[in-house]
Amino acid sequence: MDIPLVEPEEVPRPPQEVRVRDLLVAPHPDGRRLRVSMRLTPFLERPNVELEIRDSTGDQLASATVVEPTEPDLSLTLHMRSGSAEGPLTLITSVIYAEHGSVDRRETNFAAVRS
Repeated sequence: MDIPLVEPEEVPRPPQEVRVRDLLVAPHPDGRRLRVSMRLTPFLERPNVELEIRDSTGDQLASATVVEPTEPDLSLTLHMRSGSAEGPLTLITSVIYAEHGSVDRRETNFAAVRS
């Protein structure tokens, strides 16, 4: 009889199978900061995660790189370079390995908060 010690979806995955599971963008009321929370699939090797905020014209407003996180749950605050932004924004999230390149990429559209 097998007794599973870990749920199947929680088994650490090789680099080619690491994905963004959940992603939440919460603009701060001041319109200048964004709270980003994400969950990756459990991983055998630690990835890098790149985040980039772009406005509707494609201009970059904020970016961050998380180098080899130790846990699949991440939460960080991004600060807009040019103050508050208006209109629709896009968060581009990439999971990257040096040896394998980008293994997952997600674009999430959201509305900026008007201050």
